Amino acid sequence: MKKLIFIPVFVLLSFAAVVAQQEIRTTETKLPTLNGHTFPTIAFVRTSFVSTNLLTTVGVGSTTVLRIPGFDIEGHEIPPFEGNILFLNMRIKYQQQFTPWLAMYFSLNVAGRLGTDLTTILADGVNTMSGGDIGWLVRILNKDKFNLSGTINVKNLNGNFINVSQFIEDLINDVPNASITKKIPAMSIGPGIQGAYAFNPTFGLQFYGEYAYGESFERDVSKGYFLAGIAGDVDFKLKQRDPLGLALGYTITSAPEIVMNDADYANLLMAKLGYTGSRDYELGVQYAYYNVKITEDLGKTDVSSFMLILKFYF
Repeated sequence: MKKLIFIPVFVLLSFAAVVAQQEIRTTETKLPTLNGHTFPTIAFVRTSFVSTNLLTTVGVGSTTVLRIPGFDIEGHEIPPFEGNILFLNMRIKYQQQFTPWLAMYFSLNVAGRLGTDLTTILADGVNTMSGGDIGWLVRILNKDKFNLSGTINVKNLNGNFINVSQFIEDLINDVPNASITKKIPAMSIGPGIQGAYAFNPTFGLQFYGEYAYGESFERDVSKGYFLAGIAGDVDFKLKQRDPLGLALGYTITSAPEIVMNDADYANLLMAKLGYTGSRDYELGVQYAYYNVKITEDLGKTDVSSFMLILKFYF
C-alpha cells in the first residue's frame, strides 16, 4: 500500500517539475540582459551584445524655418524666402551569431535630404545616400554587470547630389560638361568599441565609439569619420509594473548618412520610449534633436526627427 501511495506522489512531483521548467523557459528572454536589466536598442548606437537579430528603423525629420537669401539668375533676381528641409532615413540590419563571442552583421541604408517646396529645392537641391556596411562583432569581456565588445566595419555608400542652382550657374559660366547631378561612391573601414553596464535590474548604461577612414564625397579626397556617445536607460517594468522603458543619450558624429554633409559634424540629443513587455522583440519611438550645417550659404540649423525602431531576436 505504501508503494502505491508513492506512485501518485511521484507523478505529481514530475508534473510540478515539468511546469516549473516551462515557467523558467517562458521567463527566459532573448533580449540583451545583464544583472537582470534588459538593454534597449538605440538608433545611431551599435550594440555590444552578440546575438541573432533583425533591426528595422524608419525616420523622418525637419529643420526649423530657414531664411534663405535671394540669388541672381541671368539678371533675374530671386528675392529672399523661407522654407524647410526634410531629412529621411531607413535602415535594415541583420546580425548572425556564430559563437557566444562572435557575430557577423550587414545592413542596407537609405538617407535623403530635400526641400519641402520648389524654393528650398532650388537652394539646397536633392541629396541622397544609399549603400550599407558589413562587419564583425567580437565580445571582449562579459561579466555579471559589464559587457564589452569590439567591431571592425566596412562601409560603402553611394551619394547622389542634384544641385539645380549650381547647374544653372555652370551653364551661365560655360563650364564644360555641366551636369545637374553628381554620383560619387565612398568606401571606408575602421574599428569600434561598445560597452554596457547594468547598475541593477532597473538602470543601465551604454557607451560606444567608432572611427573609419576612407573615400569621401569629394572626388580623390580621403578623410576620417567618427561617432561616439553615451546613453542611459531605465526600465519601469519591475518597479512600476509598466512595460515601458525610457532611454536618454548623446552622440557626436561626422557620419555623412546622419548629418547629410561630408564636411561637418553634429551633436545629437536623443530620447527613446519603448515597449519592454516582450521577450522576443523591441518596439519603440526615438526622438533626436541636433544642429547641422546645410550649406555655406544657409549655415547651421536645428533639426528635429522621429524614428520608429523595431527589432526581432531569434
